[in-house]
Amino acid sequence: MADTTPTERPRGVSRRDFVNGLAIAGVGGLAVGGGAAWAIKPQRSGGAGASASGEPIKIGSVAPITGPYSGDGQEMVRGAEMAVEDINGAGGVAGRSVQLVTADISDQAPENFIQAAQRLVSQEKVSAVFSGYTSTTSAEYKIYGDAGVPMMHTNTLQDNTNFVVDNGITNIYQCCPTEIWYANGFIQLMQEWIASKTWTPSKNTAAVISSNDSYSISIANVFQDGIKKLGWEVVLYDEVTAPNADWGPQLARIRANPPGLIFITDYLAGDLAGFATQFASAPTPSLLYQQYGPSVPEYLDLAKGAANGVLWSTTIGTLPDAIGTDFRERYQKKYNAPAGLSQSGAQYDVVRLWARAAAQAGDADDFEKVNQFLKATLFRGVVGTYAFDQKELTAVPYPDKVDDPSLAMPHLTYQIQDGKQVLLSPAPYAKGKFSLPPWIL
Repeated sequence: MADTTPTERPRGVSRRDFVNGLAIAGVGGLAVGGGAAWAIKPQRSGGAGASASGEPIKIGSVAPITGPYSGDGQEMVRGAEMAVEDINGAGGVAGRSVQLVTADISDQAPENFIQAAQRLVSQEKVSAVFSGYTSTTSAEYKIYGDAGVPMMHTNTLQDNTNFVVDNGITNIYQCCPTEIWYANGFIQLMQEWIASKTWTPSKNTAAVISSNDSYSISIANVFQDGIKKLGWEVVLYDEVTAPNADWGPQLARIRANPPGLIFITDYLAGDLAGFATQFASAPTPSLLYQQYGPSVPEYLDLAKGAANGVLWSTTIGTLPDAIGTDFRERYQKKYNAPAGLSQSGAQYDVVRLWARAAAQAGDADDFEKVNQFLKATLFRGVVGTYAFDQKELTAVPYPDKVDDPSLAMPHLTYQIQDGKQVLLSPAPYAKGKFSLPPWIL
């Protein structure tokens, strides 16, 4: 598994190197988000015969519509719906409207992903598939790979990327940096706060709690390795099975030996809200980091005031700039609910990114040509810039790997302050500064 030294941020990719790499990919020109450039007239190429018939283009949305992850699943489907609405409002893709077909994967069992892939590819005959989650074993990838249909996901798992590379798959895209960047990114910020004396740890010790899935364990392992290199001690490591409602055993151990930092990689919003609430009843002087889950709106609904001071991050999240704010305002108006800070914007973006590539190809069913354009696309969406590593077909992180926000996707770190999500890092997107949690002051 790839790794970087937590005290350094590699600076090995320049704008010139990146653009030259795109040119080598064999596609002339770059595509940038915004506008209605997907409404290009169809070109009668070697794709399926429906391309000029005016029949709708079916695309699939794979999401946990029911079950414990349904809060995130709702965000995924709604983001895709908004993208389809925008695309069709601008004339469709190469003269054809787009129709969204959903597939529920519920509890994320591998067989559910396989069944969803089989239905979308074989029965619905979709021209593209979008998903917030995939199986941790990549069990469904062969179905998409054999069909050649563009599949774009934000599952944030290095094992998924490794599977694509190891099996020579050329049509599955991980549209966000993988989970290995979470730990190193936070360790970098933590060191900056300590160096500036913004935060002085009560002890150079950490409690690390993970759910027992490969994604969460991977982040926990990278974090433990990185923090030990700094001379810190991990005084507690534990794994729980999500969903987990009772944090009593872990909190008892934390309160018996209070660490300077609590780092949790379980990503289920309900689990994390439960921990924050139970921790708040008798907090320790520990910084509290929770992985990804606070991006889902239900987290604040459940945690309420106990969330104030909590830190969290995401490698793909809606930015608080003009583009992201416009999206959130439209989402609020359409659904009478606030947009989450990750999956709604991500799915909105990736559907539009595919539509741009399909329009450039002139035929959404000419998968070879669509994939060629996807690989070479530089696309600015509501979550930042999408640019794929040409080997791994995975989005590149800023500032963790690339030192240019116009060429990579920002790794966002938030702190909840007075019931609001405040983006701390990275520049130039940051809107606030880190402050000590109320239980440490």
